[in-house]
Amino acid sequence: MKKTLIFLFAAVTTLSFQSCQKDDPIAEIDQEEVGTATIIFTEVKREAHDDHFHYEDFAGADSDTVKFTPAPNGQLLPPVGAHLHLEKGKTYRVSLQSTDFAGRRSEQTFVSRDDIHQVFFTANPATEISTFDYVYADKNAAGQNVNVGVTGYMTVLETSSTFVMRYVMRHLNPGVKANITAADWNNANFLNFAGATDLDLSFEMHFVDGAGHDH
Repeated sequence: MKKTLIFLFAAVTTLSFQSCQKDDPIAEIDQEEVGTATIIFTEVKREAHDDHFHYEDFAGADSDTVKFTPAPNGQLLPPVGAHLHLEKGKTYRVSLQSTDFAGRRSEQTFVSRDDIHQVFFTANPATEISTFDYVYADKNAAGQNVNVGVTGYMTVLETSSTFVMRYVMRHLNPGVKANITAADWNNANFLNFAGATDLDLSFEMHFVDGAGHDH
């Protein structure tokens, strides 16, 4: 009887092992795991058309870039002393470029999953959030406008003191985004939208008059 039980146990174990080998899925590399991130500010022309604006590139446009690389604790940080100046009255295309840990470009992953991703901006001090405006400008594979934040347009409304701008890509729980609009880009309570954070990028920003500002 004991030999029979041992044989049955061995047979079941062998079958279970073979089943696991056959059926267990191979884990995919999650391209939302970001290795590096770059935010690019490129000046564009903004023209009013009825109740909205059109944005156009032009030759010789100014462009500023801040790149974030992982610190030993994994946090993505800008270079020491990174400090951007944008000019009052101008509009900039804000573009995210990211790579995964294999060095592959990955920012389109956020757009392809637009139903669960959205960027939010904050400012520290918080009062500086009123010195600029932002609109989402992403398009999905079908060419439809979606609110993600991989691409958008920022217009500088007022000069500011130097402040910390924060760009946060939220990975929202299913169904949550149905309650979020484009007007929530600067919602200080964005963490109340249930989910996790895929990107949290902070850097120094300063909005200036432009003329006579040489640092």
